[in-house]
Amino acid sequence: MVAYCTRSEFDVIVIGAGIGGLTAASLLAARGLKVLVAETHYQCGGNCTSWRRRVAGHPGLFTFDSGVQDISGLGPSGPVTNLLGQIGASIAWERVHHLYWIDGIRVAAGQSQQAFEDALCAAFPAQAEGIRRFMAEMAAIYRDLYADVGRTGGIPVPPRLEDLRAWNASHPSAARWMRERFADMLRTFTNDDCLHTLLQTVSEYIAATPDNLSVHDMAPLYGYYFEGGRYPRGGSQTIADTLARSVDDHGGRIATKTRIAEIMIEGGRVAGVRTVAGEVFSAPVVIANGDVVTMLTGLTDPQHLPAGYARRVNGLRRGPSAVLVSLGLDAVMDLPPRIFIRKGDLAFGVGNPSVLDPKLAPPGCSAVTLLLLLSEAEAAAWPSKTDPSYRAHKNGVVNRLIDVVEQSVFPDLSRHIIYREAATPATFTTFTGARNGNIYGAARAVWRPRMQTPIPGLYLAGAGTDTGAGIEAVVISGTRVANAICEGGQVCE
Repeated sequence: MVAYCTRSEFDVIVIGAGIGGLTAASLLAARGLKVLVAETHYQCGGNCTSWRRRVAGHPGLFTFDSGVQDISGLGPSGPVTNLLGQIGASIAWERVHHLYWIDGIRVAAGQSQQAFEDALCAAFPAQAEGIRRFMAEMAAIYRDLYADVGRTGGIPVPPRLEDLRAWNASHPSAARWMRERFADMLRTFTNDDCLHTLLQTVSEYIAATPDNLSVHDMAPLYGYYFEGGRYPRGGSQTIADTLARSVDDHGGRIATKTRIAEIMIEGGRVAGVRTVAGEVFSAPVVIANGDVVTMLTGLTDPQHLPAGYARRVNGLRRGPSAVLVSLGLDAVMDLPPRIFIRKGDLAFGVGNPSVLDPKLAPPGCSAVTLLLLLSEAEAAAWPSKTDPSYRAHKNGVVNRLIDVVEQSVFPDLSRHIIYREAATPATFTTFTGARNGNIYGAARAVWRPRMQTPIPGLYLAGAGTDTGAGIEAVVISGTRVANAICEGGQVCE
């Protein structure tokens, strides 16, 4: 807990209204601090936003998401559950279940861990015993991971070095596996490559490829099978709007269309921010929620960073970008809300949230998204919008995705499309300011900065930090930052 929290124009300024920043802002405002959130865009949410489109001849609107359609961390001990409880907010959630189509093998995950196991065993009968043992061990790891959240601020926190021996003894499954590669763990229990592909599919929520992910990376994602993923009624914008409303209700300020030009440093510590328009807001604490390289080297004078730290930041590998296709259909897609498709070297997700919330589309229609992740190298090679090949390249990728959906789970897709829009790395760069349009912050299995920077008073929150990507992960990030600045009900004076 910091001891330098003084009353100035603001106690805390948050740069960027992504979910990590909004988490920290809402918690700190609820604890009595004077909070300002500065957001470049016209609405809050970052990569967790929704937008609406009207199609001629169809009453009502289509609501599309920027990609977030399946959210973990909502079990009884979940970080998202804890966050909403702390700020006194609620969201109407719908349970999400999955369908997998992996090179012609079709597996419906169902609404429970048991249903998923049964479906896997039916599809891979020779692997049934290994599947049961693997899922039991993953469930034990998951329980270990979240066992202590009641005394660690509602979020999983790694044990301190001096507590490690006792922690290992009381969390045996996590201690055994957490640092192992997830692919190696799979091979310990089963030996079918197609099954391994399926069991790694949810890694798409945090990385373009599962190759280097650890069991620690994957265990929270298996919460989708153990406790279920959820989708917010009204679209993913509901999450951002709920957190922003909480900031406002607790006396904070949300300033959209406000671009920050500089994080001010005076006397070796944070003093506030200056906007592009020339406004100056003072505060002894600033939370940077955005592309960490931009925040630390673009908004901060590099002379304030230790040379070694600055080199690591400048060399930080970004995570994946994506092609996001938003489709309005004049038919109801009678399929689960999340579908994962792999055909050969092409793997992507299909979102069908209007099957959960029919108000996301006009009557008799569907709002559907296709999300194809691109590695950092693929995103860097993507043509810019001024490149003459841009439109043809984009359309070629989109058409291929539509073709594969027709060959796998929805044969008449193209016949029912009445609205089509596609976002590319160039689009994500425009809206988030992240180089190459990366949507998951820093890459996995590489160095990522911790929440506290070498500059006193400057913190980081969001997918670019050591907690990683995904709504649950950035909620953990924002919660950790809020707890470091001001614990529980103890407000800094």
